Amino acid sequence: MKQAGKNKMLLITKKESDRFFGDRRMLVNALILPGLLLYVIYAFVMPPLMGLMIGRDDEAAVFAVNAPDSMEMFFEQIPISFVRISEDEMTDVMDGIAEGGSNFLLVFPADFDAQVAAFDIRSGEDAPEIRLYYNSTVDGHAISSSMIHSALSAFERSIARGFDINLTGDGDLAAEGETGRNMFALLLPMLLLTFVYSAAISSATESITGEKERGTLSTILVTPITPLELASGKILGLSLQAFLCGISGTLGIVLALPRFVRGISAQFGAEEEAVQASGMGAMNMGRYGIFDAVALFFLLLSCALFIVAIVSLVAAQAKTVKEAQMILSPMMIVVMITCMAAAFIDQRGFLQGLIPIFNSVQSINDILNRSHTVFQVCVSIASNIAFAALGTVALARMFASEKVLSAN
Repeated sequence: MKQAGKNKMLLITKKESDRFFGDRRMLVNALILPGLLLYVIYAFVMPPLMGLMIGRDDEAAVFAVNAPDSMEMFFEQIPISFVRISEDEMTDVMDGIAEGGSNFLLVFPADFDAQVAAFDIRSGEDAPEIRLYYNSTVDGHAISSSMIHSALSAFERSIARGFDINLTGDGDLAAEGETGRNMFALLLPMLLLTFVYSAAISSATESITGEKERGTLSTILVTPITPLELASGKILGLSLQAFLCGISGTLGIVLALPRFVRGISAQFGAEEEAVQASGMGAMNMGRYGIFDAVALFFLLLSCALFIVAIVSLVAAQAKTVKEAQMILSPMMIVVMITCMAAAFIDQRGFLQGLIPIFNSVQSINDILNRSHTVFQVCVSIASNIAFAALGTVALARMFASEKVLSAN
């Protein structure tokens, strides 16, 4: 009996999948357009807007140790204070930067001028090194970092000699696990779930409300299938479609990353390496492991199950497709506000992990920032699945009601 019920549920799931993959227009709208739109946004639209969105910290200052006199004039051309300090003051400045300060620290060799004068690029030896210390998690850091690199590049050209910046190691003093906190980590979860929700609206209203209007939903229930089997099959099939839309969006963003970094460097007038150092290029896919990919997969899938369950309940209650879309479209604002709140609220805990959508955004954000825990991810996935199961049961009850199935 259980095997027969499972086969019926899978049959409904296959029916929904066949309808989705057999409709070329729906396939293009759901799978290709989301990724293409995200690619266009990140590759062409976002770079010129970043100057307006990121801003600059007017209180940032550059503290310099052993800086040559000839270099100071180049920092007078940028709106960042230039302060000379002694080597004895370095530790205090570095501690302030590590604790979240917006300042920068430039450390030159004591005999920098002599090293530069003696350097011969044909010798194959390393050029004189300047150490630049900063905190990539500080708001407004990106544009300030770009300005400093531009000033250093101008100074290098003026002396017609070469030097390297942070040749022997990175100068980021941010705590480990926080260096990836950037615009991608903040916006990516919201964009992914927005596309999942949009796909859920498109699919669920047609699959549930549309069939309800045409009377085919009642016809299906006349066959040997229970309302729970029908509800489960519908939600599984529709969730798969919504999930694939999220994957499409992810691919669009990942493919746009290289062009995005180049666009930012051109917009800020800085070298691409400077943008990478500023944290804008911090989303290096090579630093993520198998667990990160698996965690993202199940987080997005479980969230798709929950979103589809909620959308299906509204779609089943509505009498027409137009009515369902009118009710569900404004709810997009609620989803976006929840995503934004989750991205900017630092508090993490068991209770936060129980809130659908909110928990997924926080978990995805933490995975991208490499600061997540297995417990946090598991709680979020379990919570999403539990609420989706409750939604499935509620949808089955609605399918069992003749009043709900009636389109009149």
